[in-house]
Amino acid sequence: MRSRVGSSRYVILSVTLAAVAAAWAQPPGRGGGMPVMVAPIVERDVPPAIRLVGTVLPARRAVVAAEVEGMVQALLVEDGQFVEGADVLCRLNNTVATLRLEEARATFESLQAALAELVSGERAEDMARLEAIVAEADAAARKWSFELGRVRALRAAGQSSDKELHDTEMDELGAQQRLAQAKAQLERARNGTRPEVLARARQQVAAQQAVLQRAARDLNKTEIRAPFSGAVVARRVEVGEWIQVGGAVCELVALDTVKVRVDVPESAVRFAVPGAPATVEIESLDSRRTATITRRIPQADTAARTFPVEVDLPNEDHALLAGMFVWAYVPAGPPGNRLMVSKDAIVARGTSKTIYVVRPSGENAFTAFPTPVTTGLELRGEVEIVAPGLKAGDQVVVRANERLMDFPMPVTPRPVEADSAGGGNPPATQPADSAAR
Repeated sequence: MRSRVGSSRYVILSVTLAAVAAAWAQPPGRGGGMPVMVAPIVERDVPPAIRLVGTVLPARRAVVAAEVEGMVQALLVEDGQFVEGADVLCRLNNTVATLRLEEARATFESLQAALAELVSGERAEDMARLEAIVAEADAAARKWSFELGRVRALRAAGQSSDKELHDTEMDELGAQQRLAQAKAQLERARNGTRPEVLARARQQVAAQQAVLQRAARDLNKTEIRAPFSGAVVARRVEVGEWIQVGGAVCELVALDTVKVRVDVPESAVRFAVPGAPATVEIESLDSRRTATITRRIPQADTAARTFPVEVDLPNEDHALLAGMFVWAYVPAGPPGNRLMVSKDAIVARGTSKTIYVVRPSGENAFTAFPTPVTTGLELRGEVEIVAPGLKAGDQVVVRANERLMDFPMPVTPRPVEADSAGGGNPPATQPADSAAR
């Protein structure tokens, strides 16, 4: 097995060396080197950047709480689960809430019926009955008035006793009072309900309506819903537990957009203003993202004399997770001329970064020289580079550079703009003036 592995490695190495030798063997005047696409190093007026440790934070974080008390009947989410806004997270037992709603509705309907009766007044048959009572009382009163006159005449003639006169007077007085009472009832029925009675009845209906609405809300709140779309990072209850009003159900974070927070030194904070360019490097994802500073919080950490600065990043794929470590490059001084190159020119091998600078090596002959560089701020597809000997206008390989070796190699360069004009791939570089501003 070892002999086979060694033989395979020998074959691969031999083929590689043969390809390199063939490339070098091409006559220098015929441009027989490896075809590559090149673009110039450009000088941009961009601010210097400082590299700072940053932390990914969710755009929103909330501990979702219960608004009513009750027994947890179902917990519908797991840690790490993504939910949409208004999704049900937890259900409480709703038996008591349902009964309270039914009781409140019955009382409300009863008070509504009583109010309607007061507003509509007496019915026709009730008015007829009251008029009949008045007529009957009037007849009785006239009868006892006549009887009282007759007894008084008899008493004057000595044909009646004092007791008979007194009893007749009392009967006649009672008949008059019953007549007055019947007339008053008829008059009240004709006048309708008093305004203050109607007002009190309406207030009772309104108060009960509020009780009914509260009961309906309490029933609805037995289903605890997500206030926004996000991921569940911690469950706080389990099925069967009793939860009080305000008790925590779960913790939710929104990750569709994340915030990268860095602490900027006091010496640089005046340059790290909202709208200034920033670059975020996520080592764990092998990714760099360009953005702008979103907000600067005007409250320093008095121990470190640093100010929090935040950069919002879109995160639709949820690749950035809360708490991730990142590097952030933020402005640390006024703008200045810096060498920028298309990010396609950077070849990363391990921890080193290299570009291939193409220089003439004879008549119609060119050689690509590997040049280690240090990268800085990234702006709209361009990366700041620092290395001795580089200057604006130097041509660097932006396509096919992954096939070049760690030593000078002959190449046949072609400007990337010419390739784009001929219908090939789009330019590897793009103006960064707007980004620098």
